[in-house]
Amino acid sequence: MPSDIAAEVPVLIGVVGSPEDAVRDVPGLGEAFGAILHELRGRYPQTPLVVLTTLISGAEAAAVGAATAQGVEVIACVQSAAGADHHRENIASTRTVDGDPRELIAYASDILVIVSSGAASPDLLAFADRRRTGEPPPSGFRKLLAPADVGPYFRLEGGSVTRFFPPRYARDVSAEADFAAGLARRNRYNLDLRAAPNPAEGKPLIRLRTRTAAVTSVLQSKTHFWQHILYLLAFVAASIQLFTFDLYGQPYAQYGKFAAVILGFLIYLFARRQDYQNRYQDYRAISEALRVQNVWSAIGITESVEESYLPMQQTDLQWIRNVLRTLHFLDWGNAGSAGAFDVTMLWVTGQHTYFTDHSLTEARSGKRFGKVAAALGILGLLASCISLVANLAHAKGPSADVLVNVGLFAALCVAIVTNYSRTRGHSENANRYQRMFFVFDKALVLLKNAKGRDDEVRTIARELGREALAEHAEWLLLQRERPISMVHTEAG
Repeated sequence: MPSDIAAEVPVLIGVVGSPEDAVRDVPGLGEAFGAILHELRGRYPQTPLVVLTTLISGAEAAAVGAATAQGVEVIACVQSAAGADHHRENIASTRTVDGDPRELIAYASDILVIVSSGAASPDLLAFADRRRTGEPPPSGFRKLLAPADVGPYFRLEGGSVTRFFPPRYARDVSAEADFAAGLARRNRYNLDLRAAPNPAEGKPLIRLRTRTAAVTSVLQSKTHFWQHILYLLAFVAASIQLFTFDLYGQPYAQYGKFAAVILGFLIYLFARRQDYQNRYQDYRAISEALRVQNVWSAIGITESVEESYLPMQQTDLQWIRNVLRTLHFLDWGNAGSAGAFDVTMLWVTGQHTYFTDHSLTEARSGKRFGKVAAALGILGLLASCISLVANLAHAKGPSADVLVNVGLFAALCVAIVTNYSRTRGHSENANRYQRMFFVFDKALVLLKNAKGRDDEVRTIARELGREALAEHAEWLLLQRERPISMVHTEAG
């Protein structure tokens, strides 16, 4: 078992050579591979590296030697544990694989490195090219039209290094930049995890989900706090604008308006720079996916949730799937098969309660804000009507001006309240939670009828997990369309 994945998520670097390449003393190869590792550690200092290897070629052994010289963990993927015995001093653990270990390494690794003592053989080049075409993962489950999660592969031929970032779709020109951004997000995730205590007991993925949920909660609070501050400053600035019309007659009030606008802009820049909202959303996505993965692993479902999570979303959301795939690979020794009904029932009843409570909470919040907006609208309408009647009756005076301001102020409040409720997505969230309540309610009935039949329980859990992942993907994409921003009150 590799190092504790509850502490941080490493980058997996797969090293694959040709069985016919038996040359071990390859001039420059170890140095070139070591330079790649050194570069990655320099760019992503919070993220450990783990090298995966089959140890079937001499060139691979040279790369492993360079990795261990830098203290990088090495995992051997072999068909027989005895095949790695003579390299035991250089490897942290061994994973026995049914079939060709190279296939698993190509699937699991974030960066695939093909190594050879000279020019790469046609077989090795063809193997690397299969990564670009994105063949299905070992479990065979992938949506037919979903684009492949293609990471880069590097070609080390002796001491020569060539880097390839295969396009994920036609006219893809940002593969390299997106991959680097994904590793940067993983590095920040690892840094944020350090703020959460690591439980002493429990399986690694369960402990990691606990820590991720704790970090997510903190970032959610910070996101909402700065959103509230921005709304407050927008309200102050707009109120000053309504009630003080003469720049020269009310200079101090106008200065207050300018100060509120400038402060709001600075806070907006600060919140965007800290990336509170995106980090909160991304980590919640990882946390919810790990919830499903932990249930699946506990009851003997061996597939990875990344194969079901946001498969059509590339660019900045691809890094989440990459993290989930890495975690699933490294957690290979913690799958269970006992108590399928009890584990699944515990998950389903907990989520059933969650969706029941939150659908009601979001619906109440949406109705509350709707009532406030309606009351303010009626107040503004009454003030405007009274002011109009006074003008028609030629009864102008200070009170008429006050009524005008009251009407404008009420309209301002309606705009801010409506905008805030729409930004928080109360009505959409209530509808989503209600749909998921129905799904989990149906699952409860099916589970009770399947008690004692573990295969049927696993089928229900697998389907329910995919539904839960799809629901959360919908939430995430909705939130991506509503980034934290300067408050505006126009309709639409």
